[in-house]
Amino acid sequence: MKVLFLQFVFLGMISFPFTGISQGTISPLFNQETTIENSHTANCGSHHLMVEMNSQNENYMNLSNELMDQLTNLITLQKGDRIYDDLYEIPVVFHIVYSNSDQNLHDSVILNQIEVLNHCFRRTNGDTVNTRNIFHNLVGDAKIEFKLADIDPFGNPTTGITRTPTNITHFGGILPYNQSQTQQIQQWVNDSLFYNFFRLTQTNLGGKDPWNTDNYLNIWIGDLRILEPQINNFEELVFFGLATPPSNHQNWPDSVLQMTNGFHQGVLMHYVNIGANNPNLFPTPYGLYNNLVKEGKMLVHEVGHYLGLRHIWGDGGCNVDDYVSDTPLASAASNYSCNQNANNCIDNINGQDLPNMIENYMDYSDANCQNSFTIGQNDIMRAVLEYFRMDLPTIISTASIPERNFTDAFNIYPNPSQGIINLDFEHFQESIELLVINTMGQIVFENKYIGQKTIALSLNLDSGVYFVQTTLQNGRQISQKILVEN
Repeated sequence: MKVLFLQFVFLGMISFPFTGISQGTISPLFNQETTIENSHTANCGSHHLMVEMNSQNENYMNLSNELMDQLTNLITLQKGDRIYDDLYEIPVVFHIVYSNSDQNLHDSVILNQIEVLNHCFRRTNGDTVNTRNIFHNLVGDAKIEFKLADIDPFGNPTTGITRTPTNITHFGGILPYNQSQTQQIQQWVNDSLFYNFFRLTQTNLGGKDPWNTDNYLNIWIGDLRILEPQINNFEELVFFGLATPPSNHQNWPDSVLQMTNGFHQGVLMHYVNIGANNPNLFPTPYGLYNNLVKEGKMLVHEVGHYLGLRHIWGDGGCNVDDYVSDTPLASAASNYSCNQNANNCIDNINGQDLPNMIENYMDYSDANCQNSFTIGQNDIMRAVLEYFRMDLPTIISTASIPERNFTDAFNIYPNPSQGIINLDFEHFQESIELLVINTMGQIVFENKYIGQKTIALSLNLDSGVYFVQTTLQNGRQISQKILVEN
């Protein structure tokens, strides 16, 4: 697999906010006009991977944006009925691919990383006390947990950790040019960068093949640096990590699905960024990052991408959003600062112009000030698990369900259905406005009924997930999900 590469893909982790830190060899090719004051100093390659996939198939970014629109439509349809009754548990396998003993991380580091993930996604981490009051009503518990897989794809017991020795010392690749060969370096980057990274996910290329990506969150750990032998053996770090966004939409064309299949679903991480107790440190010239990104929260950020989240600033200016209604607009990442005075966009969230949310895991802020996902971000991640990564989570418990008014409730059956749908209301309804809506938010059936307790529908629908939404005389809206299988 060879991959193409857009010129701006190297916005990630290649222009440093620190005076005196070398920019490396490759980064100046893409940041010639970047200054310390306005740099988007990224630490993540997830958006750039999307840009790369779009360079291979120009439909990809539009389809990804449509998927985000669908998710927000689904969440809007459910409105107040979207209550987190279920706790989702995701099985995780860590693939440690190592060329030396430092990279072969101890089990305790992996266990610590799982603990960090669970605290952050359940909002039980101690630093939540640092969330500013202005955001308290916007943040919450995602009710998503992670556990090391205990059964492998063959049904055998496992620790959820694989260890693979490799002769690949730098999964970013080895640059065969010197600093003056700008054109050759550019072409090498165009042809090779993501191909090199994703060797980590392929056994025959020195990495480790994934476990079934529908059933496990695969996290690969290795050395993501680029070795530059002709430039004093400089080891350039481009990304701390990157994740594949959801790309298994059943309605996407085969040409796009075949292209995304070349990038195995999961997360790739530089080995230094795993766990808060990792004994490895970033060497010169990256040493200042040791105080900023070594809390295990870099993986929290990447798993957020894997579950559908965009960067909180939308990878653009104030007019570019992240498809989440309760995250404040921002024109850039926070460049690893905890500047509580930053407010570089005007927005309106519940009638307020909020400051930049440096507390958010999807910002590029200092890990010491990251402590929150918003409720809207939690909605997105849970919706991804419900509709686009359906085989991944297990429901391990049911929270106490808040008291509801069941007078207007209805049962729907059979579910799954082949187009015959029955609705039984618990009480006689004077009037019912009924809509059937697909996952793109399109109304595929509508009708009004007077004086009914039961409704029988015979619909000619394509296979897929639909919402049956009723509006009763008292104005109450109720929606239920149904799966149609032809």
